[in-house]
Amino acid sequence: NGKRSIQALPSIWGSIPSLVEPFVLMPQSLGESRPLPMLLKEEGYSTAFFCGSERGSMGFDAYAISAGFDRCLSKEDYEKAHGYNDFDGYWGIWDDKFLSFMGEQIDTLSEPFLASIFTISSHHPFVLPEQWKERLPKGKNQIQPCAAYLDASIEQFFAQNRDKEWFSRTLFVFVSDHVSCEHYAHKTTVSPGDFHIVGFMYSPSGVISGEVTEPVSQIDIMPTLLGILGYDKPYFAYGRNLLDTESEQCVVVYDNGYKAITNDHIF
Repeated sequence: NGKRSIQALPSIWGSIPSLVEPFVLMPQSLGESRPLPMLLKEEGYSTAFFCGSERGSMGFDAYAISAGFDRCLSKEDYEKAHGYNDFDGYWGIWDDKFLSFMGEQIDTLSEPFLASIFTISSHHPFVLPEQWKERLPKGKNQIQPCAAYLDASIEQFFAQNRDKEWFSRTLFVFVSDHVSCEHYAHKTTVSPGDFHIVGFMYSPSGVISGEVTEPVSQIDIMPTLLGILGYDKPYFAYGRNLLDTESEQCVVVYDNGYKAITNDHIF
């Protein structure tokens, strides 16, 4: 839905698309809203947001709290538990270390829970931990080794946690915040490829399966999750439940004007 990290969280958590101004910078963001964390907290969920940057970075914590997260864990919380040797020198704690820390903290949450993490290593200046450099493919541009590092970090997180009781009962959602500043293929420099990101869901217990082939976006995540969870109370969302085959199939983005993207057209 957007091209800046600050635009992603309202889209993913609250089904609020990117507008002319990022929602979190608008005065309306201070008003009452009912994003996914708040809705689930009212249903008895524990909620926690993880970001390896310094506390308050990019205003994420402030929005996370207003969205309904009970706890926000950051670089300072990691260093209190594990010392000061895992700072990447730019953004925060290395992804593999911070994902392991998230697993430790999830163990302390009462079920059911909603845990959300914003990873930081797949980002300019595209640095890698020394001990990982020789283990990863070189790629064809700077971000590809960092994406491989994040992939390996998630694999490590799964290996560390797959035997825990909460793991098989968890629905994992993976989505990019925005496209990379690094372009490789020409189609990623023009519409709609300049908004095309990765997104998928994984259920160890097989609750969901299949593929959605029409255009979808970050604002569809919240209503889709609520549908999977069987949430039956009224809520507001700009997106749609992707499992509802009768809903309209259209994506709206803002890029020097609003664009509506369908399977066949861009308006």
